[in-house]
Amino acid sequence: MSPLRLQQIARQLNRGAIIAYPTDTIWGLGCHPLLQQSVKQIQQIKQRNLNKALILLASRIEQLLPYIDQSIQPEHLPAHESPAARPVTWLIKASKHCPPWLTAGSDKIAVRLTSLSHIDLLCNTLQAPLVSTSANISGRTTIRNSLLAHKQFRHSVDFIIEGFQTSTTHASVIKDLQTGKILRA
Repeated sequence: MSPLRLQQIARQLNRGAIIAYPTDTIWGLGCHPLLQQSVKQIQQIKQRNLNKALILLASRIEQLLPYIDQSIQPEHLPAHESPAARPVTWLIKASKHCPPWLTAGSDKIAVRLTSLSHIDLLCNTLQAPLVSTSANISGRTTIRNSLLAHKQFRHSVDFIIEGFQTSTTHASVIKDLQTGKILRA
């Protein structure tokens, strides 16, 4: 997919579009995090309970700053993992301005940095992170490629991002930044 097409999709994300896209782990469903109706639509597509929190996927820490508590020092924020490392999603204390539909009532927000070119371009054009949740109907296997994305979601999402591969077939590790506790290995 061309950079121009990705920029066009990012503009549509700002207007409420939903995407299926490859992440640095597994395929995900995403939208602009500040558009509550889009987030609710993803939960409906997944047939998922609304009281489950979502991940924010970003290419730069600056994109996450509005969503995380300002008392957290920048040097304590997660950096990009090495390409060989399994990606880590960090639970971080949420900003008081972080929308409750992202945290599901928790005082923490799940965030992950990635260096994938298509996510970088989408986030930079959006000037925001992307919502990221596994691309599957709740309780079912997550899709692993664009063919399966088309089969399962072609009538439910606005765009399916093709031409990029995920780097693993496993979801990310989830760690609490404050306690260091691993919540998903």
